Amino acid sequence: MRLTDDHNKRRVYPPTATYPYGGNRNHITSCLGAEGTDEDVTNRYGHPAIETTTREITGPCRLLLASDGAYEPHEDAGHCLYTECDGDDLIPTVRDLVNLAVDTAVKTSRALDPNRIYADNATALLADLRP
Repeated sequence: MRLTDDHNKRRVYPPTATYPYGGNRNHITSCLGAEGTDEDVTNRYGHPAIETTTREITGPCRLLLASDGAYEPHEDAGHCLYTECDGDDLIPTVRDLVNLAVDTAVKTSRALDPNRIYADNATALLADLRP
């Protein structure tokens, strides 16, 4: 279950047939430490500055905290993040998730423009949770 949404222009202007990558994913609309109030950010971008959520867990599960450079290449390529996070050991699983994100971003950018090979900072934390 996805608990949060992006805080960038891609969320404000999602992908369409004309713009398959949506709004500018690199233009941040809110972040921790920003000066805008929830009301200010909601009025400008349609979402609050700080979002919270609560989810009861009834059995073992995993929590993935990932930067856009770690999860967006997976989403763009149609990879299933749930499957990518399903390895037995946390460290090799999250390392593989991040490495695949970088490899996917590099291959995609190379295919779009061989002169501009790019991968964003890819950072992730994967935790086992138990009730």
